[in-house]
Amino acid sequence: MSDLRGERLAAQSLHRPAPLGVPGLVGRLLAVQAQDVTAAALAFRVRSTGLTREDVETAVRERSIVRAWGPRGTLHYMLPEDLGWLTSLSGPALARNAIRRIGQEGVAGSPETLLPAVVRALEGQGPLTKAELGERLSARGLPATGQAIVHLAALGAAHGLVVLGPGGRDGAPGAGKPTYVHAADWLGAPVASSLGRDRSLAELARRYLRAHAPATPADLAAWSGLPLRDARTGWRLMAGSLDELPGGCWRLRGTDSGTGIETASETASETASGTGAGIEIASGTGTGIEIASGTGTGIEIAPGTVPAPHAVRLLPAFDEYLLGWRTRSGVLADAHARAVHPGGGILRPTVLVDGVIRGTWSLNGPTLTVSPFDAERLPVQAEAEDVFRFLGRPVTPAVSHREPSSGHGR
Repeated sequence: MSDLRGERLAAQSLHRPAPLGVPGLVGRLLAVQAQDVTAAALAFRVRSTGLTREDVETAVRERSIVRAWGPRGTLHYMLPEDLGWLTSLSGPALARNAIRRIGQEGVAGSPETLLPAVVRALEGQGPLTKAELGERLSARGLPATGQAIVHLAALGAAHGLVVLGPGGRDGAPGAGKPTYVHAADWLGAPVASSLGRDRSLAELARRYLRAHAPATPADLAAWSGLPLRDARTGWRLMAGSLDELPGGCWRLRGTDSGTGIETASETASETASGTGAGIEIASGTGTGIEIASGTGTGIEIAPGTVPAPHAVRLLPAFDEYLLGWRTRSGVLADAHARAVHPGGGILRPTVLVDGVIRGTWSLNGPTLTVSPFDAERLPVQAEAEDVFRFLGRPVTPAVSHREPSSGHGR
């Protein structure tokens, strides 16, 4: 395994460190992609031992993590205490996109006229499904249907007024559907940041590097959706806490060079600095598996923990290991890129072996189907069993292999 891949695997907690719990993992990663809630839950599984889907859903219900629009204007799980400063950075672009999309859906208005209606529709109501929110908006003189409702909620989120609540419970109306809730009602206060822009950019750079190093400002810009100049500003403000590596990548100073993990001394120094957000700014600144053919911070992790050689991981769709950097070079061969990312916003679940994507997988009812890129046996049995355990499906999957068809993934 290359040093770069090994460090990034560890930074992404894919070595499965000592148990952090759901909020601890979110704090470690800063934001967990959550446009697909099942895939998001499986992102916790692949980075932990013993967690269950119910643990993730409980963390949402208990408000120890919150689902909201975050980096790139995409839904993520984040810590409530991080949501304010992250929204201060991503909110302006999210608001501009929401207004544009609202207009395309045939709803006229400006933030000054639309936001009060969104607040009145949600305030004091608890989590509402899209249909329920649409009904309340219409009753308040703002007729909206379809995706216009979602974009109005996103506009509210960009201004710290709306977050997503838990999905409807099984057996209840709207079970499993997204819900939208007034942020102050759900979190106890409106979403707001106590940090200035420079401190927010510095914290973004620090937390991004903790979960993605080795990396570059261009990687941060691609992941966050912010302009490259903002990513470079965050880098510059953190310059005294960074080490430059051969090849132009950077890591946080105090990170164990063999594992990509912050040492306890680095965490203690960060906590003792008394910077509020931990910022230190530089001075001057079911039944079977089928192998288909062709088809908060201050988390302390003991140094010396490394990913096991040839470790196998079943990554979910939209996993951060494929979304966290500007390119997937060294992780996903060009010949197989379309098998993973066929277009249309799809990023398929993948089989990771020794830090390299070696196939894709899918889950359809009781069957987990694995599609290797090459004619090889991928040792996925233990991972497959753990997927079923995590999802609460009491079965023991069986693995079968077939030869991939010629040209698969090209």
